[in-house]
Amino acid sequence: MKPVHLLDFEAKEGEERLRGLVEARGEPAYRQEQIREQVFGQRRIDAEKMPNLPHALREQLAATLLGPVLRADGEQTSRDGTRKFRSRLRDGAVIETVWIPAESRGTLCVSSQAGCPAACSFCATGAGGFERNLSPAEIIAQWTGVSDALAADPAQRITQIVFMGMGEPLLNYASLATALRLLTGAGGFRFSPRRITVSTVGIAPNLRRLAADFPQVRIALSLHSAVDATRTAIVPLNRRYPLAGLAEIVREISARGRRVSLEYVVLAGVNDAPEEAAALADFAAQSAGHINLIPFHSYPGTAHRGLEAGAMRRFAERVRSRYDGAVTIRKSRGLDIAGACGQLAGDKLAGVGASGASVGPAR
Repeated sequence: MKPVHLLDFEAKEGEERLRGLVEARGEPAYRQEQIREQVFGQRRIDAEKMPNLPHALREQLAATLLGPVLRADGEQTSRDGTRKFRSRLRDGAVIETVWIPAESRGTLCVSSQAGCPAACSFCATGAGGFERNLSPAEIIAQWTGVSDALAADPAQRITQIVFMGMGEPLLNYASLATALRLLTGAGGFRFSPRRITVSTVGIAPNLRRLAADFPQVRIALSLHSAVDATRTAIVPLNRRYPLAGLAEIVREISARGRRVSLEYVVLAGVNDAPEEAAALADFAAQSAGHINLIPFHSYPGTAHRGLEAGAMRRFAERVRSRYDGAVTIRKSRGLDIAGACGQLAGDKLAGVGASGASVGPAR
């Protein structure tokens, strides 16, 4: 989208635009720092929420650099404490954001696109089609908005951010990169890059860019099969970015001392055979990757089925028998509110109780 908010610009350009507005109005120079403190210190990205500014200045900022980015359009809370937030963007597009609590952390799963063009066969988000990329401000506003919603309870906080919501982040690299720089930079929000994970099905050139541009941000590769024919059937982008190229990039990243998580939704009769387990183990061994096995939960209209708990454990043991690195089975969260990875559907499949897998770090 065309930039319309201060957070749609890189820090330097945003500063220049803000300075220009303040000077054009004849405001004292300290106003710029006042506004910066409100945005980056207090995380108030809507001018109407800046009570220390003159009314006329707030009005102009709201009409230019600091207008509303998204509005709350519904919220659900799971029995396990997971909360799903539905937001409507300025053009009416709908996105969903999920907060997952744990003992000592709170993980926020943010969306990078409205819908998803990757069209993975097991994902309800992709089944709903693709609308558009999100702007940097729309990405960041999910974090500031949920932070506000959690503020009433000091025990509820965001300690990690994962790009595992709606969309393929690396197909929206420009917005992703700007958002990451603003989130983590000294001139931005100063959120620790080590507490951010970007998940991707493997857009090879942008995966290399991500690793080079953000050496401290964690990377998760949505693998789902280490057999090309199987992976192509469930992850169509494998035709363009096949496993051999992804394995090379993962080895490069590993050689620089970074561990890549390998996400693997286990589908009955599709990628759960012994030869699939062996291929997954061999792929992980190239980079000492952490394997996250993810349960699939069926939804109306899908042809896929998940494994029952015993079969899931047996598949994990097959992988472990050939690979001595970390292999975990991710605990599903937020299933009763369709809040798990692959379930976020916005308008398209609302109310279906769609599927997928759990989000957030393995436990």
